[in-house]
Parts: sequence; structure tokens; C-alpha cells
Amino acid sequence: MSSCDLANRTEIVELFAGAGGFTWGWHQAGFTTRVAIDFDPAAARTHELNFPHSLTLQKDLTTFLPADLTALLGIGRRPKALLAVVGGPPCQGWSNAGRGKLRSLDSAADTLLKDPRNRLYRRFLEFVSELRPPICVMENVPGMLSIEGTNVAEAIQRQFERIGYQCTFAVVNAKWFGVPQDRRRLIFIGVDGALAAELRLFASGIEKFAPRFRRDVLGLSEQDTSVRQAIADLPEIPHGMQEDPQMYRAPCKRSRYADLMRARSNGMLTDHVTREHNQQDLDAFAYMPEGGRYFELPDRFKRYRDDIFKDKYRKLQWNATAGTVTAHLAKDCYTHIHPEQPRTVSIREAARLQSFPDDFRFFGNMGERFRQIGNAVPPMMAWGIAEFVREQLRYNGLRVMSRTTHRM
Repeated sequence: MSSCDLANRTEIVELFAGAGGFTWGWHQAGFTTRVAIDFDPAAARTHELNFPHSLTLQKDLTTFLPADLTALLGIGRRPKALLAVVGGPPCQGWSNAGRGKLRSLDSAADTLLKDPRNRLYRRFLEFVSELRPPICVMENVPGMLSIEGTNVAEAIQRQFERIGYQCTFAVVNAKWFGVPQDRRRLIFIGVDGALAAELRLFASGIEKFAPRFRRDVLGLSEQDTSVRQAIADLPEIPHGMQEDPQMYRAPCKRSRYADLMRARSNGMLTDHVTREHNQQDLDAFAYMPEGGRYFELPDRFKRYRDDIFKDKYRKLQWNATAGTVTAHLAKDCYTHIHPEQPRTVSIREAARLQSFPDDFRFFGNMGERFRQIGNAVPPMMAWGIAEFVREQLRYNGLRVMSRTTHRM
């Protein structure tokens, strides 16, 4: 493969696509999704709704093989338009890796990859090996850096090298890209070994690139985006609100971030709906100060042990970033209580904290929609990473397609 082969490559294949956070970001940078695959029916439907021009497949990647995809699309190895395979495979088996099993990097990789719970990670490698894209980008949890005293990320790096890819990794934080959330993630970037000498694409460069992205592309300030900037322009609603769609608040002063979120909504606000709470919870929410946590509450407000569930309730702070938005929101939203209104966040507020724009619609019941948001790669972070890849292609003198996407 040579640099000229990248001139007209615009497509990505996304594995474990979920609702489409990664997809949205790469589209903003001017790329297109040839196919996106996810097992969750609600997430696949959400993806299909928001990216109607991409092929969305609801498939179980434990059984759906790379050969199945190439046969379905009628393509062979090394599709000429494919630039990257991206995704974030779940790897539940990492946390149980025993020290005795991790005697070396090679044995660590082999042992961990044989864990049945990590078969999805193996599948990601198999798709990369079969499709041979110039680039691959994988997102995962930073806990991989130290499991039972072993840096499992280095073992993963070795596995990419075994299939012919130069691989680097780095911890990035979503807030670097203007996302109003403190969310650390581990990003792996692989480059086909045939290109590695001329394409100097290293994950460590993302941190230096991020401030320029937020300033020059998004028009955001150097300060972290706060909860106030993210959601204060949304209308006040009671707990248990189910009316959908709604209208925005009367004209008010808005942040640049809120303007970015509203850019394509055509004045329509959807998913600004909430869970209903019992009176004890409502009283506790009203009592808590901004940033307050469960263990700090008087005993009369507590329904759980405060030595085990210290952070069962956590109230957002207007002038700070939010804590990590997780899939646990599918069960309850106690970790993200509104800083002013006595309720937990709405679906739209959670989406804003993840940087999903207001025109992005979610399919499913309330729990399914919260789960999709929590599981997603923050779209604005995905956009920043895609722009980083694009810039590095240009920096290394490699021709890339002209950007035609509508900018926010």
C-alpha cells in the first residue's frame, strides 16, 4: 500500500456502533459509514434513524464473522474506499485477570484473549485483519493500563503488531474536546505496517491537537464546558415529565456550546423527559447542595447504607463538568441530579452532557435510551479524533478527500 491509495478513501466500518456516537463524529469530519454493526436492537434502530444513508446491521459479533460481512457487501479484502475500522468492543474479562496468569506481555495477551468474555475484542482484531484498512481506531477503558499490576494495553498493542499494524495508545479525556463531562478513555490507533514509514499517526498527539480543535473547529473557549453551559438553556420541567416534543425556553442568553447543540434542531426539543421519583427522593434532592453526595445527607433522607453507597446520590454543579455518564443511567439517574430542579436529569440533558446534538433522536423505552447514551463514545470527542486523523494525513503529505459535510 502507498500513500496515493488514500486519496479517495472516505469510508469507515464501525463495530459495536451503539447509538452512533463514533459515527456522528466521523461524519462531521467528512467521512462516511459503509456499515455499522451492533447487537442491541434499540441501539441499532437509533443508529438507523439518525444515519439513514449508512447500512446498519443488528448482528451478534460473537457469531457474525468478517467473511459474512464481505460476502454481504460483495467486497473482498482491502476494499478500495475503506479508510478505517473503528469501534469500542466491550471487554468484561479484563478486571478478573489474575497476576499468576500474566507472566509476560505475550502470555498476558494470549490468556486474556482466550477469556470467553473477551471474544468481542478478538473479533475486532479479526475484522481489521480481514479488511486490512489503512487505519483502525479502538476505544476502551483506561483501566486496561493496570490490571493486577500489568499493563494490558501493551499486550493489546502486541496483538495489533502480530496482525501487521503499528499501534500506539493514549488516555484521552472527553472534556478536552468541549464535552461537558470528565470522561477518560483509552484510544488505540493502528496503522497498516505498509504505511507506517510515511504515515506518522500516533495516539499521543491527540492531547496536543484537542485545544486547537475546540478553538478552531468548535469555537469554544479554553475553559472546560460546564454543566451550566450545557443544559441551562433547556426548559424547566417537573419530575416524571413525559411530554414530547416540547419547545425551547423563551429567548435567553445561551452559551456557544448550547448553540452547537441546537444548530440543526429546527426549534424542536425532543427527549426532554424524566423519571418519576418518590417523595423521599424529592425531599433529598431539594435538600442537597450543588455537588452534594449521598453520604452527606441527614439520616432521615437515606434509604441505603451510606458506608457502601456513599455516592448513591450525586448532584451536578452548575460551574463544573459533569461526572462520567454511564450506562447505569438505564437503572436510575441518581449520579446525575439536576443542580437546581429537584429531579434527576432528563434524557436530553444526559445527551447534552455526552455531546449528542438536539436533532439526534433515540429509540426505545426510557431505560434503553439512557443506556444508549451512557454506552456511547461522546460524539464531539469522536469528531475531534476523526479530525486528528484527517489532519495527520494532510501533515504527512497524504492526499485526502475534500470535506463536504455541513459544519456546525
